[in-house]
Amino acid sequence: MGSSSSRNAEASQRRYLIGTLNKKSRVEQKFFGLSQLINLKCTSQSKGSTGKGNNHHDHNDVKAQDRENMDLCITNEATLYKPLPLNKPLYASETFVNWKSHYDIERMQMKLMQRKTAVYLVPIGSFPSFVMDFKLNMSGKVCSLFEILGTFLGIFYQEMSVSWLDSVDPEKENWNITTRNHKVTGKRQYLVSDFYPQLKKWKPKNTYGILGLTWTDLYPTESLNFVLGEASKRHRSGVISFGRFEPKTFDPEKSRDIEDIDPIIMWKLLKVSSHELGHLFGLSHCDFFLCGMNGSSSVEEAMLQPLFFCPVCIRKLQYACKFDIVKRYTELRQFFTELNGAMPFDRLQQCVEWLDNCLDFLLNDK
Repeated sequence: MGSSSSRNAEASQRRYLIGTLNKKSRVEQKFFGLSQLINLKCTSQSKGSTGKGNNHHDHNDVKAQDRENMDLCITNEATLYKPLPLNKPLYASETFVNWKSHYDIERMQMKLMQRKTAVYLVPIGSFPSFVMDFKLNMSGKVCSLFEILGTFLGIFYQEMSVSWLDSVDPEKENWNITTRNHKVTGKRQYLVSDFYPQLKKWKPKNTYGILGLTWTDLYPTESLNFVLGEASKRHRSGVISFGRFEPKTFDPEKSRDIEDIDPIIMWKLLKVSSHELGHLFGLSHCDFFLCGMNGSSSVEEAMLQPLFFCPVCIRKLQYACKFDIVKRYTELRQFFTELNGAMPFDRLQQCVEWLDNCLDFLLNDK
């Protein structure tokens, strides 16, 4: 039998996980209530891979036994989110209450009494002509790759103004970015952390954050091989790349450079850009669900993970951005419907189906 004290203790843990919801709308309470899928009594004795030696965009990953369940987050009509077994105490994870305390302190320290609502994207260096010339007809509007990415992030981080700056050449600006030729691929890479202070100075005043896009591959430290993108919460800046030559899967006889913008490349850019912008809002890797904010140790693993964020991560994001949940998901559904119509791809179609299920859950009174 469950005692009153044990029930009160679990209720307290739930509040620590997702915050107090009594002032939220019915739809918001319903959505954030999905956090109850997490078994707070569940612990895992096994430790996840550290990802040493190769890295997608940070230094931890979802355990291998959960990988086979990745698509549940997108395709299972009965399950919007797949909870992960907790492998550490709740107080050691980034719950909403934990995140909010740090976020609020940082806002006060930065004297952000007036909320900054602008996020800038900036192309770094040159790009091949097929990237610059890429056009896609989405419901009668011809869009460039940069316009598509900006539109997506503007909806994903709704109520934040997302726009592109003119391209910047780090060599002409004397940014002194460390480079190397990787010993396996022989290809040039930038040290991603060197961009953080430069981008921080480059962004316009009264800007929340800035995210760069580069054609050149990236690496996080001398001891690690490769990274698709990384972001610094302290600098409010980050960089993503196309991830052309991952050393982990590189074959000198079979590996080929990117030659066009196909659906796989589009999916990769949507995934890594939404993830890294999440870090600029202070979100750490998610421990609670299969989620767009999970860490990963390879490009393959990252591409299999869901694009959409879980209720705990959305709780944080909504607090920062102040968006309406139904409006956001409705506009995301329209975006992915149009994108999949113009560039059919199974992962994009799965996004449409997931968004249909999500909106049906939110708006259905049953």
